[in-house]
Amino acid sequence: MFNGKFALEAMGTIITKGVPVSLLIVFLTVVISMPLAFLVGLMRYKRVKVITPVFTVLISFFRGVPLMVLIFLFYNALPNTLTVLGKRYGWGIDFYNINQIWFATFICCTFTIAIMSEIFRSALAAVNSNQLEAAHSVGLSTFQAYVHIIIPQALVSAIPNLGNNIINLFKGTALVFYMGVLDIMGTAKTLAGLNYNYLEAYVDVFVIYVVICFIMQKIFEYLEKRLNVYNAAH
Repeated sequence: MFNGKFALEAMGTIITKGVPVSLLIVFLTVVISMPLAFLVGLMRYKRVKVITPVFTVLISFFRGVPLMVLIFLFYNALPNTLTVLGKRYGWGIDFYNINQIWFATFICCTFTIAIMSEIFRSALAAVNSNQLEAAHSVGLSTFQAYVHIIIPQALVSAIPNLGNNIINLFKGTALVFYMGVLDIMGTAKTLAGLNYNYLEAYVDVFVIYVVICFIMQKIFEYLEKRLNVYNAAH
């Protein structure tokens, strides 16, 4: 039988303890990934020699590997590799005791940078190339044209895909509990394991993810409308 009392109590605990961890991982991942992804996307758009083929291979790899596989691969291999290198070169850092949130953020960044870089590259390609020539005709340099004309338009067109990617990232953080991170899913499973109330815990998780994803979706829709109005006015 469904234990409503446990579901309500667990909901409060998950919201106060698990949700902040999941949102922190998403926030750190976005803050770190977005500028790096934009640089990678810009270099691929400009087809920089040597660098572009390397990034193309890396992006294909990270886009083609499921996030869960990356979690098991990096979380099991990375601490051991870094600890061995640390002992060899005298870094004096015990990588096994580093907070799992940082490992989760690193893994999410590798996946997110690959996806976001493609979003930025396609957004830059969608901007009419004649605008660069028009900017040159009025005396703007290439750098000024990109900063004031091309990049703002590309960012506006990228908002919908960026929003979808960030929402998918938030849902993907449900996998980091395999690393021992007490996020939404990790907190729910820990609470459910005490009395085997897994149904109630999973219903709580379902409701929390639906509500937060809905709120995030509305925020990105609002940003898209505001930026489109601003872009049209200029």
